[in-house]
Amino acid sequence: MSEEVSKVPSPEKKPVVPIGIAIAVGVLIIAVAAYAGLHARSQKQNNSYGNLPLGQGKQTQVTPEPVNRDTSGLSGMPCEHPNRRPIGVMLAGDPINRPLSGFTTADMVFELPVLVSDVTRLTAVYQCGEPTEIGSIRSARHDYLYLLNGIDGIMAHWGGSYWALNMIAAGQFQTMNALQNPNDAFFRKTNLPAPYNGFSTYARLWDTLQKLGYRTQTQFKGYDFKDDISADQRPAGGTLTIGWPGAFKVSYQYNPTTNRYERYWAGVKQTDPVDKKVVAPSVVAIMRATNTYMDGPGGYNNVAIEGTGDLTVYQDGTAITGKWTKDPNNKADPVHFLDAQGKPITFTRGQVWVTAVEPTISVTWTGK
Repeated sequence: MSEEVSKVPSPEKKPVVPIGIAIAVGVLIIAVAAYAGLHARSQKQNNSYGNLPLGQGKQTQVTPEPVNRDTSGLSGMPCEHPNRRPIGVMLAGDPINRPLSGFTTADMVFELPVLVSDVTRLTAVYQCGEPTEIGSIRSARHDYLYLLNGIDGIMAHWGGSYWALNMIAAGQFQTMNALQNPNDAFFRKTNLPAPYNGFSTYARLWDTLQKLGYRTQTQFKGYDFKDDISADQRPAGGTLTIGWPGAFKVSYQYNPTTNRYERYWAGVKQTDPVDKKVVAPSVVAIMRATNTYMDGPGGYNNVAIEGTGDLTVYQDGTAITGKWTKDPNNKADPVHFLDAQGKPITFTRGQVWVTAVEPTISVTWTGK
């Protein structure tokens, strides 16, 4: 407010307000009232859709312990910075994007459906890995935010679903959103049409994470890992198949020489276009979880990756059955991978690929 307007008028002479200013003030008052009504309706709407109310519900507060590991808590692999905070990048699963960049160097990968029709997307997580190209980057979903938050990760994404963006705006999750493009962390490539042409690099994302003032050291103590079993203990081979429809069908060929699971998408071996290496995790963890429609706008889905469900972990050419658990009242709780006796499974060192599959989708293992 200017000095003239802020003065108290004298009783001898009433101030004359110019017509233009009066109209502007009136419009401003109407706009403020309209915004207040819209905001109130928005808050009421945000808290009424489905089972994901914002800022409500019991949340467990956990004081994290200091982490000081020699290897990544997500892959068990050594590197120069195993205690860095992980960065998860939301990536496409659409055939137009294949082959995707950045998967061979990911410490961990989350793969979930983003529609009830089982169209899938993925979040590649980097703690030790530093790819020089990551993409194509797509919009966030709340399920992936839950999983990433459990390992103390920060998500990089290009927009998001209604639920994801509202939770981020409410301060529940820390992310780097390409729609704001902080620190020029994201860029588009000319050989692909939008929205399939969004990319970044680990160096850009890590630099941006620091400049945004986010904590850089992880508070997730990590999973337990072991070395590969000896070559003479490995089976001759086998194929793991996940029966998602059409172009989203996934299979893994177990290679006993490397003790890794070479990944195929719709029958095509998945390779990284930058380093030309085959995508081959050492562990494939299958979480059984329902996939249902969400209430509210957008027609989005909800994968039930909180609570508990059946689990099968494929590593060393064998299958370990058990249960997975994740506390729904503590978003910072990681997924716990438990064997049939309820004890944590020790993973084989290397990339861990975590996949949520609904009970109606077939998962088969065929050994040689």
